Amino acid sequence: MIQFGLVVLPVQLFSATEEHKVRLREIHAVDGGRVQHRRFCEVEDREIGYEEVGRGWELPDGQLVPLTDEDLERLPLATRHVVEVLGFVPGQDIDPISYSRPYYVGPAG
Repeated sequence: MIQFGLVVLPVQLFSATEEHKVRLREIHAVDGGRVQHRRFCEVEDREIGYEEVGRGWELPDGQLVPLTDEDLERLPLATRHVVEVLGFVPGQDIDPISYSRPYYVGPAG
């Protein structure tokens, strides 16, 4: 949603471009073997599957607090899905680096 003061407009964000990247693989420079990235549990000292991977918040003492999708949904974020328009600036004042991934907004639904 986009919000102008008390006016709220339901919108969707669309990608304005398609990426045509060349996907390169990581290889071992010595013998050309593919490099693998594995998920490894430090506590159980074993490799784990992606379905066993979760997310957690690290406390200052290093302890990890597990977080579920439900935990993240309950966060009190008033602007989680709302873009509040506070003002406008001239186009020439926008750094071109901001255009590295262009999007456009259209009506929701």
